[in-house]
Amino acid sequence: MILIQKMYIREFLKTLCVLTLGLALIFSIIGLTDKAEEFIPHKPAAQLLILYALYSLPKFIQYMLPMAVLLSSLFIFSQAIHRREIIVIKAAGGKMQSLLRPFIALGIILTIIGFLLGEVLVPYSAKTMRAISNQITKKEKNIMFKEGTLYMRSRDGSVVRIGLYLPDSDSYRSVTIFRLAKEGLLERIDAESATWDVDHWKLHSVNITSIVSGKTTFIQEMTYDGIESPATFQEGVWKVEEMSLMELIAFKNRLQEAGFRNIRLLTDISSRAAYPIINFFMLLLGISLSIGGDQRLLQQLFQFRILQNVKSHAGVVSAGIGLLISLAYWLGYSFFLSLGYPGTLPPVLAPWIIPVIFSGISAYLFLNIPE
Repeated sequence: MILIQKMYIREFLKTLCVLTLGLALIFSIIGLTDKAEEFIPHKPAAQLLILYALYSLPKFIQYMLPMAVLLSSLFIFSQAIHRREIIVIKAAGGKMQSLLRPFIALGIILTIIGFLLGEVLVPYSAKTMRAISNQITKKEKNIMFKEGTLYMRSRDGSVVRIGLYLPDSDSYRSVTIFRLAKEGLLERIDAESATWDVDHWKLHSVNITSIVSGKTTFIQEMTYDGIESPATFQEGVWKVEEMSLMELIAFKNRLQEAGFRNIRLLTDISSRAAYPIINFFMLLLGISLSIGGDQRLLQQLFQFRILQNVKSHAGVVSAGIGLLISLAYWLGYSFFLSLGYPGTLPPVLAPWIIPVIFSGISAYLFLNIPE
């Protein structure tokens, strides 16, 4: 039994690697093609384009992993059914639950890998992709963003620290501006808040401290043109994929402390936690559909047996089933996610609806695999 388990796990992992990397590479090339209109006028070096495509791979590997897990498990065990291997194992006294036990552990490992991809590799690669894109397009964005705090250099050369960036309201909290001259620091401007007004920022409750005289002047409101427009930060800073789950939670906590509730951010945090778990249940679902744990359910729902008519084309049918299930999952997941962003559904609940439904179906079918 151990030799058979090792054989199936080896074949599954080989198929999974080929599918995941192949699909990720295809989407990486497509993504690079989509950026061609932006990149080509700048005549980028081939090395930068290749690096851009390579650094996009972790993101697409994370996206494609659940579908690849489903397709791989469907293919491997459909072939085993087609070759009558499962019948031989049962005839020799083998138990299906014992045979499939290592795949439960493998599913847990794949879930952990999916989580680590989203927490470590994807944020790092997304930041690197943005840096490469800026290098190609000659865009200098001297901006650093961490847990809601922005550090940047303004148009007039001043150093700006924005204590809390509020992405949904075009406003800032706790703004500090260090105005520089050739001889050094000229003055420090501290504002309680800043709001965007058509083409410039308005600073509110401002203290201006002159470094030369040491005198501090209070102004209720002043205009400042040195900070970029909110659109700049939406495009270049506020990217969820560049932040880890811990950074997102820290940003959320800072917003809540300031009295703001960002529903989209709450949905993204919940989604980040929910997404990797589906890898485990996609593996169970693929095994269950292949080996036949779904026959009772199909009989109850449709009153006929599909699997009896498809065994002669196991590979093609398993690929088709996998693609249909993956499409249904993605459509459902995206639909409920879109309901979570505006608050139509509770933001914490919305990303979990489809994973919970698929998890329940997978667990039911797996537990009903006939011995």
